[in-house]
Amino acid sequence: MVWSIERLQNEDLSHVVRMVKTSILNISPRFYTQEQLIAWAEGVKNHPHFHERFLNAYALVAKDTSNNIIGFASLVGPHIDFLYVASERQGEGVATQMLYLLEEQAMKEGVKVLTTEASAVARPFFQKREYAIKKEQVKWIRGISIKNVQMFKKVHK
Repeated sequence: MVWSIERLQNEDLSHVVRMVKTSILNISPRFYTQEQLIAWAEGVKNHPHFHERFLNAYALVAKDTSNNIIGFASLVGPHIDFLYVASERQGEGVATQMLYLLEEQAMKEGVKVLTTEASAVARPFFQKREYAIKKEQVKWIRGISIKNVQMFKKVHK
């Protein structure tokens, strides 16, 4: 149950993509259909566009003692773009610690309100940490509709 969190490095990119895709595909079917999960996972690619998106963000990786990536989080301005934890490591506090570090960074950058788009799975996690729902929405990925919610939190320095 030991891990460390550090800034994303170029050599982490393909491992991050693999972990995020696997995490999506392991979401419980009570939240999304298999078709939705496959479309969502296929939207995350080991591609220069995604690599650039990750590297241009304030991006963190959580690694276990064997240096395996077990979590990924990124902040772009006032927006939490990604927050994923490997399915077998959920519930250990990895996401909570990464979110705390993103919030700290946002405050250093002078952000007053943080935003995110949370899945049905992540919604309770963010609500527990004082994020409020702005609105529910439907995203279309590869022609498949997937519901999520826009959320926000006022942060203070």
